Amino acid sequence: MSLKTAIRTNTVLKKTAQKIEKSARRGMTFLITKYLQKNDAVEVENLQGPLRILLVRPNYRIGNALIMSPVIDTFRQRFPDARIDLLTTDNTCTLFRHQPLDHVLTLSRDCILRPWRFIAMIKRLRRTQYDLAVQAGPSSLTGLIFVRCINSRYTMGKSKRGQHWFDIEVRGDQDHAYDIPQMFARALATPCRNHPLMRLSNGERSIGRGELEELGIDFDDAGHATPFVALFVGGHLDKRLPLSFWQESFDALEAAGQRYVVFVGPEELRHAAVLEQQMARGQYGALCRPRPLRIFAAMLHHARYLISPDSGPLHIGAALDVPVMALVQKRKSLKFAPRGPLDIVLWQPNARQLLEAVTRPEQFQGRRDAGAFESAMDPDMALTS
Repeated sequence: MSLKTAIRTNTVLKKTAQKIEKSARRGMTFLITKYLQKNDAVEVENLQGPLRILLVRPNYRIGNALIMSPVIDTFRQRFPDARIDLLTTDNTCTLFRHQPLDHVLTLSRDCILRPWRFIAMIKRLRRTQYDLAVQAGPSSLTGLIFVRCINSRYTMGKSKRGQHWFDIEVRGDQDHAYDIPQMFARALATPCRNHPLMRLSNGERSIGRGELEELGIDFDDAGHATPFVALFVGGHLDKRLPLSFWQESFDALEAAGQRYVVFVGPEELRHAAVLEQQMARGQYGALCRPRPLRIFAAMLHHARYLISPDSGPLHIGAALDVPVMALVQKRKSLKFAPRGPLDIVLWQPNARQLLEAVTRPEQFQGRRDAGAFESAMDPDMALTS
């Protein structure tokens, strides 16, 4: 097990690392915003083309990176003739393939150990002489550093706690993670999709179909898959569900004759053999070990529902317009649960509840807060996490 995986899967190490990171972030943010000069406020209407625009979202978490994806189309609609580049990470850059971008630049985690690469990227961006640098997501120290240090004519973003960090301040209250792109859309007076967006090519969809056929999922002549639900066994720390929950859920799906495909995350790969043995005793399930990100997405594209904890794949499902069932353990995750008309939030679920949602989804659609859900639950269905 790598050091990164050990830290991510150990509660004590994870919380210690988070405390250290937060302290360092507060100090750096104070220095950057205090000593780097900012231009006078400017209105979006005063930005005249042709423009060079850099969108900055160097987040290594799949979900956090994908949440900002609608911003790309919004800037392209508002500035159709602009050069629009994106600074992201090598871990998430494939999420933005087929998006209306001119260039995608990437950072690697090894910049932490090799800071000269970080500095080299700043120098490279300064040479481009961007007209507008945009911090396209909240609470990113790395993003703030790039936006404020590359010497663009103007900066744009949403500051925290009434601060004024940018020439163009994006304003609004955030009740849900998907609200951030909407705030940029209002600032630009341009329509915006209200959930993430990921584009797949026809070739990628065909690859996804081939992978599913290898797992026993049939397709008709029109290319439609035999209805199946996809389940992602993964997540971080208190967002994960115990192995016993998944085993009970698979047994329930088998008993109901529901076709399903189980995807395991890298950190849960150690459970793959046990789960595979269990499903070998049934006839409706198949297990898929980790695949490259876009192949994984192409397989999800064909699912009737995606069932997942608060995780990156949950947002991939939303970005592909696949209805999702969010398995929520903590109230903070409610702010990240997709909220489309067909999406479902299952609050501290058990196997019986999951099966009910699969077989009768209309009974669960539209519930978005823990209190409303708890009041509607049967007493014998309410289990603690």
